Amino acid sequence: MSDYKQFKLTNGEEMVCELVANGDEDSTADVIIRRAMKIVTTDDLEDNVRYYTLKPWMSFQDDTTDLVALNSVHIVGESTPSETVMLHYAAALADADKYNKVKKAGLTLQEIEEKLKELSEDEMNDFLQAKYDEIADDSDISNIIQFKPKGTMH
Repeated sequence: MSDYKQFKLTNGEEMVCELVANGDEDSTADVIIRRAMKIVTTDDLEDNVRYYTLKPWMSFQDDTTDLVALNSVHIVGESTPSETVMLHYAAALADADKYNKVKKAGLTLQEIEEKLKELSEDEMNDFLQAKYDEIADDSDISNIIQFKPKGTMH
């Protein structure tokens, strides 16, 4: 079973994440985590209400299952998240994973809007997976981005 933690960091940020490996208790070893989501707090002073949202902690990390090394020196507090937090955390991860699946499939916003009108959510997930598989299996696609015409020396 996975071990989930809520960390308070030295810069004041809080996060919820899956703890993969914990460093030695007596050292400053890195803590290995994944699926890290930052807790963002917004106050509505007029209504005296505080809102919370969860956003990916590491910018531009497209796969939430990628491992991240967190320097344990920057952790000032640790707890086990409540059931309520875990429900919101699971929903936020599902949203992030869905967004990343669309991004990996290489679709334009217009294509997505057209497909959304005619497909159920399960059909859309199958469509996105098929598009992603097309891209992943295409041997002509390279992960090298050409910035200048061929033959240009730099």
